[in-house]
Amino acid sequence: MKTERAPWQRLGFKLKLGLRARDEADWLPYGDLFNDHLARDRQRAYKAQLLTDKHDEVFAALPGTEAAGREVLEMVQSHLAQFHDIKSADPHQNDHLHPLDMAARLLPEDLLLLEPRRRGRGGADGDFNWYLVAASLCFPAHWILAEKMNRALAAIHAPVPDYRERLETPMDRFFTNMKIGPISGRMNWSLQLGDELFSPQRSTRKAALADLANENICLRVENQTLRKLPKTGLVLFTIRTHLVPVIRWQSTPGAIAELIEMLDQMSKELQDYKGAHLYRDALKQSLVAT
Repeated sequence: MKTERAPWQRLGFKLKLGLRARDEADWLPYGDLFNDHLARDRQRAYKAQLLTDKHDEVFAALPGTEAAGREVLEMVQSHLAQFHDIKSADPHQNDHLHPLDMAARLLPEDLLLLEPRRRGRGGADGDFNWYLVAASLCFPAHWILAEKMNRALAAIHAPVPDYRERLETPMDRFFTNMKIGPISGRMNWSLQLGDELFSPQRSTRKAALADLANENICLRVENQTLRKLPKTGLVLFTIRTHLVPVIRWQSTPGAIAELIEMLDQMSKELQDYKGAHLYRDALKQSLVAT
């Protein structure tokens, strides 16, 4: 049987766009990345709970975003029907909801809309900042939706080490130059303790004290896509989150050792941001135990 390489072995840890073309059929995958056949239904049920209990924390939309939301809803319904044989209920049954809210309830993905705004009063044609104007974000990885709303990409990513130097300009340029039709995708990974999908806060993080067999150190993988909406011109950002215990790769040759090495190679700023100190000792102890 072929050994499964760990995602960090395939993706590395360097900060980069890493975007690849994505076929329409693969835009919103039905299955779980790690073959957890119950994950989709489990995540949708959890989203429904969060949207009932914490709606103002997980959904926000500025006035005037309804048209883009309807566009997303129609695209999601069409995709589910064509590629997953899922017929959605009549959207008018929930007319009290923002259409982006309705679309997000059909999926395990989080959905975010970004709007172009010209830089300054004298900004040249095509010189835009991109602002978060609507979002259904039930599974945040250590960021709070209310703090990011109506802010530009650079401000949203301000806590990310090296973002301004390495990604701010190419990210803004990519958004502005996006064409209608093509879909771009990327994978992103991080570590966390426990399998909680709704993780907006960093402040309560505690270090893992034991090896992998006793501590639930999880790998969090985000399957992200970007596409420009054909009618309104906003950009839709989707995030499908997958969580799996790191112990899954304990027997994969070199996987845990490479993960420790990656944590050690990160800059101090990135180690602090990623919380590398929370996992390093437990990961090293797991090597001793094998």
